[in-house]
Amino acid sequence: MLEGSILRRLNEAHCHDKYPLNLGVYYKNTLVALCHALEDFILDSDSAPLMVTAFQRGKWYLEEADRYNSLADKSEYVAILATPDAGFEIHPTSKKENVALVHLHQDDPVAEEWHLMILSPTYTAMVLCQELYEADYGSNKPQEDLERKFYGFWTFEPELVHETVELTIDHIKD
Repeated sequence: MLEGSILRRLNEAHCHDKYPLNLGVYYKNTLVALCHALEDFILDSDSAPLMVTAFQRGKWYLEEADRYNSLADKSEYVAILATPDAGFEIHPTSKKENVALVHLHQDDPVAEEWHLMILSPTYTAMVLCQELYEADYGSNKPQEDLERKFYGFWTFEPELVHETVELTIDHIKD
């Protein structure tokens, strides 16, 4: 895990717990399906949540931009973390009053992560991941985008989601 990343900071905070984080390796297509399932709560609910998301290097956001427009319509507040080259400013979602674009520097470790945090009075969910390093792939480097693998975890535990949102806010302030 990258030094200074949200995933690493959360993992370090819990590595000596009785029940440490249950980290695993997931294919990109699995994470896309999981995130869409978690986001569907927002689209189907009357409970307007806080949503915090980080797009790895930002370049994948525009594939989800229309979906995020609909998610913003149903959310209290949406914070999107990405590098300035992500193209957020050109999509109408970025113009919504309840959407904040948080620009990450290219060398920020969070720019290498994929996060989704959802907080509402009736639902909490989170995905925190970081793509495997090139060396981790060995000779099995992905040939297609959906073959990419990510290290991390997902949870519905409210305490972990709240803690991670606080870590993210602290990271943004730095």
